Amino acid sequence: MVSIIVATHGEAAAPLLATAKMILGDFSNVTPVTFMPGEGPEDLIEKYERIVQAQPADEGVLLLVDLFGGSPYNAAARFAAERENTDVVSGVNVPMLIEVISAAGRKNATVESLSAKAVKAGTKGIRSFQQIMNPPTNPAQASADTSAPSALAAPAPTPSANAVPGGHMNVTFLRIDSRLIHGQVAGSWVNDVAPQTLIAASDSAAQDKLRKTLLLQVAPSHVKTNVLDIAKTGRVYNNPKYTGMKTMIVVESPQDVLRLLDEGVEVKEINVGGVTFKTGMKQISEAVYASDEDIAAYQELAHRGIKMVIQQVPNSSREDMMKKLKEKGLLS
Repeated sequence: MVSIIVATHGEAAAPLLATAKMILGDFSNVTPVTFMPGEGPEDLIEKYERIVQAQPADEGVLLLVDLFGGSPYNAAARFAAERENTDVVSGVNVPMLIEVISAAGRKNATVESLSAKAVKAGTKGIRSFQQIMNPPTNPAQASADTSAPSALAAPAPTPSANAVPGGHMNVTFLRIDSRLIHGQVAGSWVNDVAPQTLIAASDSAAQDKLRKTLLLQVAPSHVKTNVLDIAKTGRVYNNPKYTGMKTMIVVESPQDVLRLLDEGVEVKEINVGGVTFKTGMKQISEAVYASDEDIAAYQELAHRGIKMVIQQVPNSSREDMMKKLKEKGLLS
């Protein structure tokens, strides 16, 4: 038997299953998982583990998640990498659920067969009324592969023609985000900032092969992306051959920003986008939490004359970080 987990941003998973139930009637062994603001990948992995622990040890698991590269997917990929007979399929939709849930009740159902059905049904269920009514006259056009190239194949940054001794990159956007590269970063912010290169600066991610691979997989294909440790980020930034290169950097914490500054990285403003909750943290905004150490780091950044703005996506409102900390009574 195969256990099915449906994981989405927000509370979409349960309504999706309610829709499937309306069509299929009652079914079992399918569990919804929510991912809410303030939660992180570790919270999701804990939820997945709790569900699986309640199932027979030899039971397969198929995780159907919403966005490729989103936190439910990234956490599920990490979970699947550590567990046998487990797979993850992104892009969950109603046609996919109907096919997979129906097939899961068969005696010969396996994780592999259900995964294949999920991909086929989920893709086949996406149709355009106008294209059905007016199909392309060119067969090659109808079957053309329009998928984007892998982020791993993104072009390398071209050395700047303005390279000068002592020159360095131009960091036009620096974001604090516990998840580093995910939907909001790879989609909204990269499109808004339009950098020539994107760097996820994290010692832990740079040393974790699986996490590094996942981050590179979800990176935008048209922007050269690297996952580097803090020290190497500093060296790349200060490499004269990249003088003036428009660069976007994402780090996990304000402490990492301070370390980048100590490496010589120059920045005037910091975007505080999403810091997930851990024990002992205080809530600053819907998606930003801070520990005492974080608050001390924010104070030091302000002392160095750097502005910090809380903003999740480009079209959301901007809030001054230091003002918010004072409003919360976290600064004297």
